[in-house]
Amino acid sequence: MNAPIKFSMTANVIEVGTWPDFARGCEREGFDALMVPDHPGSFVSPFVALAAAATATETIRLGTNVVNAGMWEPFLLAGEVATLDVVSGGRALFGIGAGHTPAEWTMQGREHPSAAARVDRMVEVTDTTRRLLAGDTVTFAGAHVQLQEAVLTRPQPIQDPIPLLVGGNGTRVLRYAAATADIVGFSGLGRTLPDGHSHETRWSRNQIDAHVEIARDAAQQAGRTPAFEALVQHVEITDDAEAACARFAEDIPTTNVAELLSAPYVLIGTVDELATELRAHQQRWGFDRFVMRTPARTAGAQLLAALAATDK
Repeated sequence: MNAPIKFSMTANVIEVGTWPDFARGCEREGFDALMVPDHPGSFVSPFVALAAAATATETIRLGTNVVNAGMWEPFLLAGEVATLDVVSGGRALFGIGAGHTPAEWTMQGREHPSAAARVDRMVEVTDTTRRLLAGDTVTFAGAHVQLQEAVLTRPQPIQDPIPLLVGGNGTRVLRYAAATADIVGFSGLGRTLPDGHSHETRWSRNQIDAHVEIARDAAQQAGRTPAFEALVQHVEITDDAEAACARFAEDIPTTNVAELLSAPYVLIGTVDELATELRAHQQRWGFDRFVMRTPARTAGAQLLAALAATDK
C-alpha cells in the first residue's frame, strides 16, 4: 500500500474572504496543514493569522511557510511559535527559510545580505530557536545571533518537539534541512530575478534529481528520514495538459512545456492524470507532501479525494 500523500495550503488572509471559514474548509477537505508566508509589507502577520485560524479549527496543522530568518530574533520567534502551539492545542508547525526578497531588508534601511550570509543566519536562528522551544537556557555568541542566558519560561509549547520545516533549494539549505528538519521543503526556485520577487526555475528532471540526491545523502549521513515536500506554483485541472502548459510557460521564461509536464512544482492535467503523476513524483523523488496556493484549493480537494480512493 502506498504511503499517504499530504497537501498543505498556503494562504494570505486578505485573499480568501472570511478567514475562519477558509480555515475550516481546508480542514474539512483534508488538507494536512494551513500555512501562512512571512513577507513583511506584502502579507499579513503570520502568527496573528495562524492564531486566528487556531480558534476556528480543531485538527489541521498551522504553520509558517516560511519565516524569513533575516527578520527575526530567536528569543522573540520562540515565543511566537510556542504561543501558537498553545492556542492551537499542539498543532504548530515551525517553518523557516533564509529569505530572498531584497526589499524586506532595504525598506528597513538595511543592506540585503549575500546568499551565504542569509543561510548562515538561518542556521543560527533555527538552532537557537529550537533550543529555546525545548526549554534550554541558551547562551550563544554567533556571527548573527547573540543570546545571554535566554530562557523561554512561558509559554511552554505542548509538542515536544514542535515539527520543523526548512524550505529552500540551495545546496547548503537542502543539506541542513535534511540533517535537521522534519520536513525538507523544496521550492524548485533559483536565483532571484531583477524584479526582486520572481526567480529562475529549476524544474528539469536532472535538476530535481540533483537536488533530491543532495538531501538524500545528507539525511543518510545523519541517520534520518525527513519528509520531502514540493512547493507547487500552479495547479490546473484540464483535459488538454499540453495546451495549458504552453500558456503557463509563456509567463515563465526559464522553463518549457516538457519540464512543466513532468515537474512536481506544476500540476496540470485531469484529476486521474494528476493522481498518477503525484504517485510518480513520490516514487521517483520521495515527495509525499505538496504545498498549494489559495487558487488551487478546489483542485487540491479533488486530488485529495482521488488519492484517498486509490489508497483504499
